[in-house]
Amino acid sequence: MAYIQRIATLEDISAIAPLWKAFAEARSLADPLSMPLIRDFDYERYVADQLAKPLSFCFVLESEKELVGFISIYLYDEAPPSDLPSDLEILNNPFKPRRVGAVLGLYVQELHRKIETIKLLIDAATKKAESLKITDIDVLVSQDQTGVHALLEKTGFTKSAVQYTKHYEINETNLPSLHPHHRELQQIDISKPEAIPLKDPLTNEIVQNLAGETMYLEPVKDENGTILKSCRGLPIYPIPVRDPQTQNWVFDNSGNLLVAPLLFNEKGEIIEIDGIPKFKSPVYDYENGKLSLKVDEEGKYMFK
Repeated sequence: MAYIQRIATLEDISAIAPLWKAFAEARSLADPLSMPLIRDFDYERYVADQLAKPLSFCFVLESEKELVGFISIYLYDEAPPSDLPSDLEILNNPFKPRRVGAVLGLYVQELHRKIETIKLLIDAATKKAESLKITDIDVLVSQDQTGVHALLEKTGFTKSAVQYTKHYEINETNLPSLHPHHRELQQIDISKPEAIPLKDPLTNEIVQNLAGETMYLEPVKDENGTILKSCRGLPIYPIPVRDPQTQNWVFDNSGNLLVAPLLFNEKGEIIEIDGIPKFKSPVYDYENGKLSLKVDEEGKYMFK
């Protein structure tokens, strides 16, 4: 079989979700006490949220146009941002801060689970992390995955620690809070459980409109306000449009987030390919060596 790896896009959400579910189930099976699964967890929303984060990346393994594996990583800096207010209290740390590439998940379907396919994903994620000048890559691997241990060691990783877990069964409900106060949480409207707070692709901060209101990515709805769902019964989230020059989210003249419209056939049915809803693509202008989003005579953004 021929395999290719590539960066995941928002159009891959529905195909990645079952792979993420399989990874989670395998991880829970290996450690059922410490990592029990949430029943009816929305993996599509989880994948969409990860892909929307500017410092979170997912690479997929493709065989004959079918996604058969993925690796999901996120990058962070242990040092505080340089523009952080000077009066903000920061926990002291005796260790020098690192620029870290961490692995959220790595999974390949058993039929396609080979050294070369796993290495394709690892190499892609490593190359991306190195391009953003990280100092360290952290990977947590289950004890029983001896093949992955050997592959990592062969590619230059070293075993830096051994993690032990002791599980406690807590049946009480009135528990002391372990959540620190976070001003970002005050911006999120918990009355919109199906909505995903929109974050700036460059700063990772929650986006607000001119009125100071948090912007959300909400499921597509019909004219009656009913959430549209894919053939798999999952809510369909629109694909927000980014400016080709700045990579920032685009807002129309009314201040609304610009999203790609769904594609429908002549019968008014949503067009899907392998269970993945299809969206229209923006129309671009190319002038003086630069791409820009094309608008019509009324100033409305155009899609094809």
